[in-house]
Amino acid sequence: MPTATTAAAASTTRNTATTASTSTASANAATSSAAASAARSLGGDMQTFLKLLTTQLRHQDPTQPMDPNQLTQQLAQFAGVEQQIATNQHMEALLGLQRTSALVAATPMMGREVEVASDHLQLSNGTAQEVRLPLATGNVTRARVALTDGTGAVVRDAVVQLGAAATTWSWDGKNAQGRALADGRYGLTVTGVDTTGGTTGTLPAVVAGTVTGMSQDQDGVQLALGALTTGFDTLRRVR
Repeated sequence: MPTATTAAAASTTRNTATTASTSTASANAATSSAAASAARSLGGDMQTFLKLLTTQLRHQDPTQPMDPNQLTQQLAQFAGVEQQIATNQHMEALLGLQRTSALVAATPMMGREVEVASDHLQLSNGTAQEVRLPLATGNVTRARVALTDGTGAVVRDAVVQLGAAATTWSWDGKNAQGRALADGRYGLTVTGVDTTGGTTGTLPAVVAGTVTGMSQDQDGVQLALGALTTGFDTLRRVR
């Protein structure tokens, strides 16, 4: 017998806000759906538990009745699970509000020029984001900028002179032979070059662009710099 323990402009801003609200609602709906599913599952398990308990009590041996302490423990276990699910539902509601607040707080970023940490560029219609290189320091006087395609092959390799101020490097969307490349994602690596021509390691370069949109997903607020999408936590400077 089974037992009971088995169981940017104004219009742009409005459009962005609409898109952002939709993505936030989707993220919130996903977590709410999971909580509702858990609650329904617990409700079904509780009904099964009560049926098993009733059957067990009905067919128990009168000379060896069920231990009331065991019954109390089983009921307490179900009550504890039910309370935990309710707590999770409240936490998910708070997280949903937090996501919405974060997105609203980021809205003033629309149309602003920013710098973000990124290991890739997004080429669209022959245009990509600018790369901002650091100041020359010590014997590191140049930077090697390498772009790679989806296979890891280097499609563009440029050596840029560094100066006393940050240097901007722009990619024209062409490879080393001057052929225009297809739109898409290209890996970005920036390394230092010393006075002898040797490499000195990775340099802290950033990608610059204008914020053209925002969205919200399970990973948080996402900023769009043209075709490039990156997390809000990669933001390094707002101009």
